[in-house]
Amino acid sequence: MVAGHNINNGRTRLSMRQSQKGMSFFGWLAVIALVVFAGVIAMKLIPIYLDHFALRKVVTSVNEDPSIKIGSLRDMHSHINKGMQINSIRDIKAADAVTVISSGTNTYTVTIKYEVRAPMLKTVDLLVHFDETHIVRPLM
Repeated sequence: MVAGHNINNGRTRLSMRQSQKGMSFFGWLAVIALVVFAGVIAMKLIPIYLDHFALRKVVTSVNEDPSIKIGSLRDMHSHINKGMQINSIRDIKAADAVTVISSGTNTYTVTIKYEVRAPMLKTVDLLVHFDETHIVRPLM
């Protein structure tokens, strides 16, 4: 009897393994829901980060491009505003997000500091905070 019991038990395990292949319907549903949720978050965050990287490039391009002539704070502000317009950065206001301070002879400290809220659900928002400082020395 003991031997018969082991054979039956072995058959039960084998048939259970054969019937439990792959994920269940609810498992797939959960995976699909997570992928959709991650996609929605990515669609909200990617434009925010692309705008920020474009703004950073506008500021740091002064260090790399000798054709950009910056001689005063007004020139620096003008360059930033023009760069934001060319790159179609409309969600960020330069006056609120960018601070330019003269740091010596032909050197500027540019601080980019702002927050962007992206609505997700009725009472849930994504909040992205940027705070960075760049030392800008225009090439002459």
